[in-house]
Amino acid sequence: MSAREFLVLFMVCSLWGLHFTVMRTVIGTHGVDPLFYAAVRMSCVAVLMLPFLRWHSGQMRYVLLAGLGFGALNYAFMFPALGMTTASAASVAIELYMPFSVLLGVLVLGERIKLWSGLGIALAFAGVVIIGLSEPGEAAGPLFALGLVLVALAAASEASGAIAIKRVSINPMEILAWTGVMGAVVLWPLALLLEDDLLENFSPDRRMVLFGGLAYSALLVSILAHGSYYWLLGRLPIAVVAPLGLMTTVIGVIGGLVLLGEPLTVGLAIGMAVTLSGVGVILWRSRVKAAATSELRPIPAIPEN
Repeated sequence: MSAREFLVLFMVCSLWGLHFTVMRTVIGTHGVDPLFYAAVRMSCVAVLMLPFLRWHSGQMRYVLLAGLGFGALNYAFMFPALGMTTASAASVAIELYMPFSVLLGVLVLGERIKLWSGLGIALAFAGVVIIGLSEPGEAAGPLFALGLVLVALAAASEASGAIAIKRVSINPMEILAWTGVMGAVVLWPLALLLEDDLLENFSPDRRMVLFGGLAYSALLVSILAHGSYYWLLGRLPIAVVAPLGLMTTVIGVIGGLVLLGEPLTVGLAIGMAVTLSGVGVILWRSRVKAAATSELRPIPAIPEN
């Protein structure tokens, strides 16, 4: 890995990791409606990526399923969760993407779970359970554990989208364009149905943080970070890029602790160590399998947060 590639990788991890802090600030601190925020964000992505929108006969079922997992369902769970849990806890729980992708590989692709992978899955889930059962401190509300459950469902949605992506062979930027379209199509009805007084999100006390958050989410995370991520995948072995999620989680936790003043509780520290250990075991087994099959499974994460 060259110095330029490492700097790009670090930039991607930083943008993704600090996005938890941004979302927590916009939704948890300033009270912007989460589904409305998600719907506007994905509408912005759809408009910006419109030049890449192409119809691919014979592949659209999986393209749309991928967009549903990455651009709609994950946000329908993730954004409301950031109003309940902390940025640091959410950045750890989203790592359940990896064990979920292994489990879905068994159900959908007929793969088999070996002993070490099973241990990694168990550790990853156990770590999130430890965090959920711990005392989160004043930074989180009474629905802290429910928020972690919603983050876990967001991780499962992302894993489902990744399984669908394995069935297509189109330009990644076109997938991102369909992700924006599917997100807007699904999230707008949810926001209109479940949230009230959406125009209040443009009130003077929310307006600037809303626009600032959207600029970060749509331009920096969805466009710059994802475009750079695809660039890395084209230059580096997947086995090198796949552990990228671990650095993202560490940066996400640091952002919550330093920028938002969230407490580093014993439960968070232990849970993070256990979860990341489990994910590390899964990645290690994936690398071993890649050496034999020239294919790394589970699919490298696209932490669409």
